[in-house]
Amino acid sequence: MPPFTRLKPLLATLLCLLAGMAPAWPGQDELQLKAVFLGRFASYVQWPQPERAAFDITVLGSHPLSEQLAQLYATQRIQGRPVRIRSVAQVQEVGQPDMLFIAMPTVATRQAAIAYAQEHGILSVSDAKGFAEQGGIIQINFVAQQVQIKINYDAAVKTGLHIAAPLLSIATVLRGGQP
Repeated sequence: MPPFTRLKPLLATLLCLLAGMAPAWPGQDELQLKAVFLGRFASYVQWPQPERAAFDITVLGSHPLSEQLAQLYATQRIQGRPVRIRSVAQVQEVGQPDMLFIAMPTVATRQAAIAYAQEHGILSVSDAKGFAEQGGIIQINFVAQQVQIKINYDAAVKTGLHIAAPLLSIATVLRGGQP
């Protein structure tokens, strides 16, 4: 069975489940989907370091996704492990999470966070425009109520991460800075 065939039913089910949720403020449905996608991304990534007891996600910067992640993963697991969500304001506070959602307002601060993530084997994710082109690994955006995923394959390899084909098959993959 081709890899994308297995992923299609999962994504369809996910979208159907979340479609029934009424947003309390503009963009809440997108936040819910982003939170779900972050967990699903982890299913298709292999890290170089050994697994820890918990799956750690850190949100760097101010972003409402922190609350959404905390609610969603309070009782759920990622890769069979309980999930810990942390929010920090500066790169120096990041530590060693499995995944780093970067919500920094400027290109310079995003670049510093991307460099930190690469150096420490951390999966970097953001919804900032141009994130994948700047060296981040996964960029997730919503355009006309459709999810768009960009993956910087070279950045993943440089970080020591392996991204499985099913995730690559649903994304725009950048290699050598080009899609």
